Amino acid sequence: MESKLKSIAAVVVGYNPDIEVLDDLLMSLSAQVSLLILVDNGGAENYLSKHPDVKSSVRYLPMEGNKGLGVALNAGFELAVTAGFPYMVTFDQDSHAASDLIASLESAMMLAKSRDEKCIAVSPTFFDRRDGGKKIAFPFYRSVDGVIKPIFTSDDPHGLVRADALITSGMFVDTRAWKEGIKYDEGMFVDFTDTEWCFRVSDHGYSLYGCLNVEMGHALSDAPPVKIFGLSFFRYSPVRRYFFFRNTVAVCRMPHTPDCWKKRLSIALMLRFAVNLLIDSNRLQSFKMMVRGIRHGLRNSLGSAH
Repeated sequence: MESKLKSIAAVVVGYNPDIEVLDDLLMSLSAQVSLLILVDNGGAENYLSKHPDVKSSVRYLPMEGNKGLGVALNAGFELAVTAGFPYMVTFDQDSHAASDLIASLESAMMLAKSRDEKCIAVSPTFFDRRDGGKKIAFPFYRSVDGVIKPIFTSDDPHGLVRADALITSGMFVDTRAWKEGIKYDEGMFVDFTDTEWCFRVSDHGYSLYGCLNVEMGHALSDAPPVKIFGLSFFRYSPVRRYFFFRNTVAVCRMPHTPDCWKKRLSIALMLRFAVNLLIDSNRLQSFKMMVRGIRHGLRNSLGSAH
């Protein structure tokens, strides 16, 4: 096991984190990977203050302000690739990593690669860690003949399923695509950074797999999602609404985004526009930011908030 872990690095991106949650994540990962990188987009400088021994083993990269998720991930990959690591696991600051998560993901990756040499990333199934211990898993999605379907089960005894996209947190990535120049789009800044990268690597012929047998607790939004008509709607600040709407429109205009996903995302955006005005506390500001996001997405005006 130790020889396998020597080939794995992990990067955690922090931005005004709950330090206790971040520390728990770093403590767990520090025992599982050979290189642990914390990229700080702001507010994470007091990480592991109660655990100086572990803190000294973490590579800390301060960004001197919030440069966005893409910049942070690319900085982490640059460090890991330069150090010769063939595998990187990416994390948001608000996930929980079980003590065997990395080993389980590595096993899933090796199995997927033995069946499909174009496998570039695998991911655990995830659930909202704040949802009262219910562990209601979010599905993976895969399109077949232009139809996108959620995947909750697998005929594979190891739980592997093909997927169109994976989320950043818990994604176990073969660094070869990054070394080939398929890096994270820094203009996305936050939302869809992972989805856009997944669509792009798929367009280059790589494949992605979810693993239903590996679970990870994660917090997807500022608060647990609101369930309406069986769908999950996430509660975000007006600024985050801006990024979500801007980036959805931008991704729908990109040539490597599959047509079925362009249709799905466009329809979902209209629905979210209406629902957000019902669930958001600052509805007027949310309305203004969603409209601004749509306008900037159409202009392909990306980067930090304008």
